[in-house]
Parts: sequence; structure tokens; C-alpha cells
Amino acid sequence: MAIQEHLWEFPHDMQLKVMGLADSPLETVVIEILEIHLEDFDADKHLASKPSSKGNFVSITAQVTMRNREQVEAIYKALNECPHVKMSL
Repeated sequence: MAIQEHLWEFPHDMQLKVMGLADSPLETVVIEILEIHLEDFDADKHLASKPSSKGNFVSITAQVTMRNREQVEAIYKALNECPHVKMSL
């Protein structure tokens, strides 16, 4: 993911959405990735999950503050490389 830094203002508050299968350890994986890359991430305060209408998938929403372009790219790279993540927005 190439970030056009001139379009962003850092620090940047955003919602990060991640989707995956309901029977996968998606929430645990997302928490691990975000704790590695965000020093102030608190899953109890900044993370919510919601099952799909049929219960096959789960959506994780995290409120995050990105400090710089490198951090954004590292988080999306880690999420996209994770086999439990089907989509990240």
C-alpha cells in the first residue's frame, strides 16, 4: 500500500476495519499486530467486533492514531500478510 503522504495529516485518527472468518483467531491477531505498531493501543477501549448477519464472518473495528506514513504501511502490510485477514480497510 503506497501512502500519498501529502494527502494525510499526521498524527491521523482513523477507524481501521478488518474482516475475516468467524471461526478464526482474528481478534487476537489484530490486537497483536496493533500492539506491536501502536504504543498507545488499548484493545479494551479502542476495539469492537461485530459478527455478520449469518455468523460466518466477523468485522473488527479499531480506533487508532497513526503517527506517520511508515506506521500506516507497516500495519497494513502485517494485516495483509496474515492468513486470518480476508480484508482490511
